[in-house]
Amino acid sequence: MKRLLPFLFCFFAVLLPSGAVSVKPVAALPNVPVWLSEDHTQPVIALTISFPAGASYDPAGKAGMAALSAYLLNEGAGNLSADAYQAALAARGIQLQMTPSRDSLTISVMTLSANAKEAFRLLGLAVTKPRFDADAVTRVRLQMMQEYDLSRSDPVAVAERGFYSLYFGPYTYGRSVGGDPKSLASISAYELHGFVKTHWVLGGMKIAVAGDITAAALTPLLKSAFGTLPTTTPALPPAPVRVGSQGLHMLAMDVPQPAVFFGAPGLLRSDRDYMAGMIANYILGGAGSGSRLTREIREKRGLTYDISTDLLPYRRAGVMIGTVATRRDSVRETITVLKDVLRNFVNDGPSDAEIADAKQYLNGSFPLSFTSNADIAAQLNTFQQLGLPIDYLDRRAGMINAVSREDVRRVARRLFDPAKMTIVVAGSLPTRNTEPADSP
Repeated sequence: MKRLLPFLFCFFAVLLPSGAVSVKPVAALPNVPVWLSEDHTQPVIALTISFPAGASYDPAGKAGMAALSAYLLNEGAGNLSADAYQAALAARGIQLQMTPSRDSLTISVMTLSANAKEAFRLLGLAVTKPRFDADAVTRVRLQMMQEYDLSRSDPVAVAERGFYSLYFGPYTYGRSVGGDPKSLASISAYELHGFVKTHWVLGGMKIAVAGDITAAALTPLLKSAFGTLPTTTPALPPAPVRVGSQGLHMLAMDVPQPAVFFGAPGLLRSDRDYMAGMIANYILGGAGSGSRLTREIREKRGLTYDISTDLLPYRRAGVMIGTVATRRDSVRETITVLKDVLRNFVNDGPSDAEIADAKQYLNGSFPLSFTSNADIAAQLNTFQQLGLPIDYLDRRAGMINAVSREDVRRVARRLFDPAKMTIVVAGSLPTRNTEPADSP
């Protein structure tokens, strides 16, 4: 039976109804938003929680602490060793996943509703009584070091890491989420215990649940699992004083296909222009084969298989980021065309047809993010982390439809000025280490 459970979860996921998702608040823990979407069509529960415990909270010189503590979550808790804890999860077919990011630690659980009590108990044990045994810390830390070493030969990873370091500088967002071998080696189990004691707390915690459970049944499970956590709230990392390192930056690598990361100041999620920014980004580089960048760089010139842009609304800073990989002898042309497309978009703005297509896609594709309980819980928790209201699902389409052409033109000027771009290339070119922004 245990070997069949993952397949059952997948089977249930595709059977969930695709209609409107109903969400209600549950008062279970002090000052902790809990959102519940009930669905009793299948005996499955998905839970996603998050803490203000991402890489931006790593102490100076300890990059990777948040990620290391996250990856140790299932490596023993309370009186259960790592093997015993993982055996307890497997015995009930409980799926547990940890995802550290720059702002948060996100934890996802999937369980059959018959095993809900045990799933919540095991999760609560891991969060409130992590062990951080020496052998587990050593093993997981070594895995992270090995992953870092492997990434040094990957131009995409090198370009991404280089972009964040150059764009944010010494600010916490500039550090690698997974740290580096030197910083990881300096982290002790004692420091991990101190970190989780101040960051795996009720203050800033968010909880989203979807599936076969009622509010009455959920409340005692949450109280039992998390009720002993401290009620404190970690201090926010300071906002970055300055961002960006305009121009072209080369990170030398001997690879046939260099990777390019580019970006500029973006939008906080609370920015009044954010919806217009979503539409502008879709038109420029978020529409796949329909985007301006794809048409000009891939379809017309064959310079790449893929180019895309995105808006990343981190809690303390927004960034517009884009990626492309191309042949070594095509990097200059690719960057030149990239800047031309950006410049034309800033100067001329979008067409009415482009805006209509973007709105249709953003509204029409949105329900596809809610096709399973796991999807629903994850999306709702993301909304919580972004500070969106519980009725955002109902209001989103109207907010998108209210965006005007002038709104999109205004935000395009804010986001896509080629002179503001930080461009990082991981590869090799016959050029200087850095060049001005307009000299690719």
